Amino acid sequence: MIYIEQPPFAPWLGFCEALLGSDTIAFYDDVQYTQGGWQNRNRIKTADGIAWLTVPVVRESGQLITDTRIAPSFDPETMLHKIRLAYARTAYVDEALNVLSPALTAGHRYLADLNIDLITALATALGSRARLLRTSQMKITADGKTERLAEICAAAGETVLWAGSGTRDYLDTGELARHRVSVRWNEFADRHPPYVQAWPRQEFATGLSVIDAVCALGWAGTAALLRTSFDAHIPHAEKGSAA
Repeated sequence: MIYIEQPPFAPWLGFCEALLGSDTIAFYDDVQYTQGGWQNRNRIKTADGIAWLTVPVVRESGQLITDTRIAPSFDPETMLHKIRLAYARTAYVDEALNVLSPALTAGHRYLADLNIDLITALATALGSRARLLRTSQMKITADGKTERLAEICAAAGETVLWAGSGTRDYLDTGELARHRVSVRWNEFADRHPPYVQAWPRQEFATGLSVIDAVCALGWAGTAALLRTSFDAHIPHAEKGSAA
């Protein structure tokens, strides 16, 4: 099973579940960078509520994700300090930062390199065995959106696509089936697992960076939470018809 997504920064739990449940993750990095997306930012919980962690980038017209450069103003130490302040009262903040810090302070020039380095580190910490691939290195030649996804699956040797429910409106499962690719819908947003977050007097917030869960549960605890959620859902996951 393969999961295909533009490389996110400090991803949410839905992406991390895919790391544990999929055989292959394909970073869709040869498409246009979108300002205001999840490639250069994510959210954490603080004493004052939800806050953004943002990697500033150099904006250029029509740039691809793989060509998007990190702006000189990026200060990883300030970001790490912000995380430590937000989660100082949690049990596993040091465990989280020990994994996050090397990638954040590595001096990456390009956003995709930073994101993939960070995801590789957290994949290891979570115990993921998934292959991590970049579509920019796969020589995909198809033009259509669905045809490109089918070609990525074929190039990776995968026939089952783990797809987010947000893609239902445009993902052509019939066309994928003609390419012998079936679809399983992960529906993660509708089944986001609860856990005891920092600042418990605030409402439980879904969709935060994995940093939030790891500071509360540790890497092993977060992996256990996600594996339990995945194992409970997978028998009910809808499948697209295979050719």
